[in-house]
Amino acid sequence: MQQEVTNKSGIKSIDAINKNITNGRRFFSFEYYPPRTAKGVETLKKSISNMVKWQPQWMDVTWGAGGTTSDLTPEICDYIQNTANGNCMMHLTCTNMPSEKVDIALKKAKDLNLKNILALRGDPPEGQKRWAAVKGGFECALDLIKYIKAKYGDYFGITVSGYPEGHPVVRKVIDSKNWNVQKNEPKYYAIRKLENGKYEGVCEQDWLKELDYLKAKIEAGGQVIITQLFYDAQMFIDWVKAVRKHGITAPVLPGIMPIRNFGSFKRMTGFCKTIIPNALNTELQRLKNDGQKLYEYGGKYVSEMCQKVLSAKDQNGKYLVPGLHIYKMNTEKCTIELLAKCKIGFDKDEKMQNLINNELKRVLKEDEQKKIDKLNKQREILMKPTQIDEGKFQPVTSF
Repeated sequence: MQQEVTNKSGIKSIDAINKNITNGRRFFSFEYYPPRTAKGVETLKKSISNMVKWQPQWMDVTWGAGGTTSDLTPEICDYIQNTANGNCMMHLTCTNMPSEKVDIALKKAKDLNLKNILALRGDPPEGQKRWAAVKGGFECALDLIKYIKAKYGDYFGITVSGYPEGHPVVRKVIDSKNWNVQKNEPKYYAIRKLENGKYEGVCEQDWLKELDYLKAKIEAGGQVIITQLFYDAQMFIDWVKAVRKHGITAPVLPGIMPIRNFGSFKRMTGFCKTIIPNALNTELQRLKNDGQKLYEYGGKYVSEMCQKVLSAKDQNGKYLVPGLHIYKMNTEKCTIELLAKCKIGFDKDEKMQNLINNELKRVLKEDEQKKIDKLNKQREILMKPTQIDEGKFQPVTSF
């Protein structure tokens, strides 16, 4: 049965956050990416319809580099906002986007009743190593934020990105002969040891520039900060405290990416230059050939990391973060398992807790059925009669 289209106006992320803080409720939000196939889109829409029931405060959709998903991203946003009855946030990047294309995207967002934009510089287009602005385009996310504010005033709530380990561009190999690795002098931030034995980090000058730039994005109109993925809870906590010390008061949402399998984990953390704590790296390497055990360990690690982040407080005894932002990779299973373990958003809400537990049972049952269907399909292929069995060809008995 087709869902009724509601055409309701969205709620700004900052308003949703402030309401939850006032009510003493922790919360979560989700991120999706546009699938590559029509079947994938339909599957995602079905999942979105299920996940709206979990009451995420918003659901955001990524924007392909240079507008490669300029039709599909709004389509999924439209579905979230006007069919599934969710609250949607649309990503918008600067990559290959002259102001004319940005105008089209912003008008479309307003026409769809969206109230939230995640303003980003974006990654280089596929096959291009260095990022470069196009003619008539924007140099950085700050320029895009200023443009949105100039064109639409306070209509959109603007969310920005934050990098607890430094933006990948400023993370560099420490090649100074004067650097003392034991004392970390001169000081570097977010240090990680590379496979070749060298170290990588962010120098103090770049670290302060990063904080200055984040502050500039907020002062230009950004209201909420969502961070890059990470797996070192203490490093994230220290970064949030540094953000506050720098005079930035906007709410910070930790970007959480569940660990689904070894391959996807290595790809994403490699691309983002993510710091992997030694204990996590050692265990994942040990389990990389046992998908189920790795998945279980990853789920346990991420849930414990989330609980540490959620329980962290500032010097005044207030929570450092109001909730979690989950990079879902378009799957239900690992996300509902994480919510059930952390009990985020419903630790004092029995009705919501029952809903999440029931949804967990549903997802696990569907996942088990998928495994059974896959095995049955493989068995059918193996048992399928050959052309010789069907008498279409005579077997060769001699040469």
